[in-house]
Amino acid sequence: MAENRRIRLGELLLSAKVITESQLRAALAEQKKWGGRLGATLVEMKFLSEEMLVKALSKQLNLPRVDFNGLTIPPEALQKIDAAFAEKNQVLPVAYDAMKKQLVLAMSDPEKISIVDEISFRTGCRVRVAIAGEKALAAAIRRLYLGQDLSESPGEDEGSMKLINPLGNTLVRKLDSIRPPEGGPIEPPGAPPPLPAGEPAGGASIEDRLARLEALQRRELRVLKAVVDTLIEKGVLTREEYRQKIDA
Repeated sequence: MAENRRIRLGELLLSAKVITESQLRAALAEQKKWGGRLGATLVEMKFLSEEMLVKALSKQLNLPRVDFNGLTIPPEALQKIDAAFAEKNQVLPVAYDAMKKQLVLAMSDPEKISIVDEISFRTGCRVRVAIAGEKALAAAIRRLYLGQDLSESPGEDEGSMKLINPLGNTLVRKLDSIRPPEGGPIEPPGAPPPLPAGEPAGGASIEDRLARLEALQRRELRVLKAVVDTLIEKGVLTREEYRQKIDA
């Protein structure tokens, strides 16, 4: 079943003329060697952009896609999933309708049905899946849950989140409910509270210091992974050599 889906995605990208047959063959060979998803492999090999891949997946799977653009999410949506679960499974709740008990969940891999079922069971909500780019989703999770400033330039609609259907029509552009709470920006759930103005770092509690240290360690691990990925991409290091170094 998974193989059929990969073939359909390749055929879709070919018919849309966003990749060539030689690029598809090269990506399939790379995927066979290293594993992973075909779409992610095509993006890593720079045969197409993540945005183009998301549009193709949205059309192929008939699912809406999320366009992160100065993303602002109501706290009641973020609080449906804790930071550790969101980061581990790369999922992000982007909207919540309390009346309908419906949660819109951004995912880069909608084939993970077990995660959707688990979230539905945990929250008691009907989960609606929307496609998001892998890198854009990871960046949004780091920003909203870990409080990292990604210094990305927002587009023309700052403070908005777009939900776009497979035909390219915007379903949601700027919900009235998707706003920061009055009095300040959204604090990501589980993030340590900011120190009061003028209070030295030494005045923070042990729990706060540990929480900040853990967040810093997670960030350093992601930076290290990005460096390794770049070295592999440039041909300085192979994945096999990297694995040997880790196992040594």
